[in-house]
Amino acid sequence: MKNTNCDNCYICSRKQKFWALVLLFGIFGCGLMTGLSPVGHKIVNTADSGVKTESKGLVGTVQEVINPEPLEPCQINEKVLKGRLVQDIDDNATEWAIDAHQKNFMIYERLVNMGCRENRGYFSDMAENEMAYIKAITGIDKKSNEVSDVEKPCREIENALNRRVISDCTNYGVVSECHLNNAEVYSKLAEDGCAENAEQYRKNALDELQIADGVRINASDVNPREVRSTINTYKKLQMQNEARRYLNKVERMLDPGIDFIMELQKVIEE
Repeated sequence: MKNTNCDNCYICSRKQKFWALVLLFGIFGCGLMTGLSPVGHKIVNTADSGVKTESKGLVGTVQEVINPEPLEPCQINEKVLKGRLVQDIDDNATEWAIDAHQKNFMIYERLVNMGCRENRGYFSDMAENEMAYIKAITGIDKKSNEVSDVEKPCREIENALNRRVISDCTNYGVVSECHLNNAEVYSKLAEDGCAENAEQYRKNALDELQIADGVRINASDVNPREVRSTINTYKKLQMQNEARRYLNKVERMLDPGIDFIMELQKVIEE
């Protein structure tokens, strides 16, 4: 008699059932051994922890971009000016060392006036240190009387122009305009002051332009007066290409009018 229960059966005979049971136990045994072995445990945990770490890192990065730490104006000033300091000065290279210490002295003096109040004592001490290095290298104390007798005309120009530099822009009406005023003064100093200080005054002018741009809340806050001041500063610094790039940027951002643009282009080309 035919066994109808096996018509649609794939594992019907005793031999087939035996080998199916062996295969089932074999698969179970392999899975159990992999899970309990140190290698298997390491693979599972490493994969999981890698995903979590990557996810955490991504979230942290996104949060930092969305909520950047805001900088105070004095912190922007410090960041810009401290980047100009000369590092690792070799005092045996006399001429280069004097120039480097002089640059640092001038930068620290500006940091005293423009840096954050809590750091001004430190910057003042550093300025004194730089002057001490200059005196030690040049023996300026012994020659102080001679120097005063042979005062250069360019020193008088520098003294007059330096009085027009606004030392503290934080209480000024429009902070960016204050720094642009300083940029113009420094560019004039670079042009008419003593030759040995020209490069430092040039850097000071560029610093002030950078700070003016950094303290604006929105780039579109720039007004025609500031645009004209920036162009004049670049012109005095003989940086016509920078002036053109700045004018192109402002033209796209503000659409100030064809007459104003043509006027500034004429200033650049003169």
